[in-house]
Amino acid sequence: MWTDLGPVIAYVIVFNLARRFTDSDTALYIGTAVFAVAIIIAVIHSKMKTGQVSTMLWVTAVIVLGSAAITIGLQNPTVFKMKPTALNILFGISILGSLAMGKNLFRLMLGEAFTLPDKAWRTLAFRWALFFFFLAALNEYIWRNYSTDFWSNFKLMGMFPITFAFTLLNLPLLMKHMPKDP
Repeated sequence: MWTDLGPVIAYVIVFNLARRFTDSDTALYIGTAVFAVAIIIAVIHSKMKTGQVSTMLWVTAVIVLGSAAITIGLQNPTVFKMKPTALNILFGISILGSLAMGKNLFRLMLGEAFTLPDKAWRTLAFRWALFFFFLAALNEYIWRNYSTDFWSNFKLMGMFPITFAFTLLNLPLLMKHMPKDP
C-alpha cells in the first residue's frame, strides 16, 4: 500500500509546500518532478523488498514518468491532471477485457492473497473495473471544475478515502467466500 500511496503523499506534501512560495502551476511542476522520483523509488523499493515489481506498478510508473516528462517539458499541467484518468481507464479496460477473454486479470494480481471461487473473483473484478471507471470520471470532473490546489489535495484527501471505503464495501463478499479454517 505504501508503495502505491507514497508517491501521491510526496506529491501532495511538496505541492503544498511549494504553493507557499509560488503559483499553483509552478507548484504542480515541482510536485510532478517529486512524484516522478518517488515512483522510481517505489519501483526500486518493490524490487528490493519482494524481488519483483507488479505489473500494475510498472504500468503506473511508465504513465507517471511519461506524463511528468510531457507536463514539465511542455509546461502544461493538463497532461499530469489527466494521468489518473488514463490510468484508471486503462485498469478498468484491462480488467473487463480479461473477463471478456475468459481470464481474470484481477485474480492473477490478487490470487495469492485470497482464495475465492471463480464467481466471486468475477464479481470482484467487475466491481473494481466499474470503480476504476468511476475514479476516472471523478478525476475528470474535479480537475476540470476546481482549482489546481483543490485537485492536488483531492488526490490524497478524496481519492484515498473513497478507495478505502470501496475496499471496505467489498469485504462482505471476500468474507463470505473465504475458506473456513478447520
